[in-house]
Amino acid sequence: MEAGWPRLRELELEVPGLPPELDGLRIAHLSDFHLGVASPGTGAVAKAIAWTARRKPDLVAITGDLLTHPRGEPILRGLVTWMPKPAIAVLGNHDLAISRDPQAVRSDLQDLAPATLLRDEGTMLELRGRRVWIAGVDPRLIVRGRPKVDPNSLSREADFRILLCHYPRVLDALEPGRFELVLAGHMHDGQIALPYPGGKIRFAHLSARYPRGVFREPAAVMHVSPGLGTTFVPFRFAARPEATELHLRCA
Repeated sequence: MEAGWPRLRELELEVPGLPPELDGLRIAHLSDFHLGVASPGTGAVAKAIAWTARRKPDLVAITGDLLTHPRGEPILRGLVTWMPKPAIAVLGNHDLAISRDPQAVRSDLQDLAPATLLRDEGTMLELRGRRVWIAGVDPRLIVRGRPKVDPNSLSREADFRILLCHYPRVLDALEPGRFELVLAGHMHDGQIALPYPGGKIRFAHLSARYPRGVFREPAAVMHVSPGLGTTFVPFRFAARPEATELHLRCA
């Protein structure tokens, strides 16, 4: 239905703690490609990457689930040649599920990934003359959705700090002052939803606290991508796939 019809969206996002030099910084947020299964979502991914390449953002952030099956690797390899740099990626639960060997996942996806792949680690970039620390945490969960690795331990001194994690619930584990911005995916905006006046019922993740969009908590501002692909069923309804270009603004 909507799986092959991606929304290519520009969104202004006020972030407390953003240095004036980074006002207007553009981050392309992509997530949940789910390559390797027959789905119109593959076309949505191709359109989103082409759009991102034309836009030439300051940074590309990919928040997991690049693959659902290993047969998606050749497709990913072809698509990522168009990906602008710098780009940073983290793994999703489906990426981890295709291999029982975490080191094999790292090796395979590091070769294929359109980006620097972060697994419970971080990297420092210089963007517009400021130091930007970007950390990525694997989606290995323990009690109540908290990551196996404490994301607070990945924080470093920098002018601005961004945390990437596939699961939005990582925000619940964060302490104030560790990261200014969190980027996540996983939720697909429910993938199939029933609209009603003033809202909609999402049939996937019915009890989800962070289904999509922008959330402001004491710990950080978070953007949850609706994602681009599909899982379990090859369609979406009232939950269009989306590639989002965030325009960061000083709060």
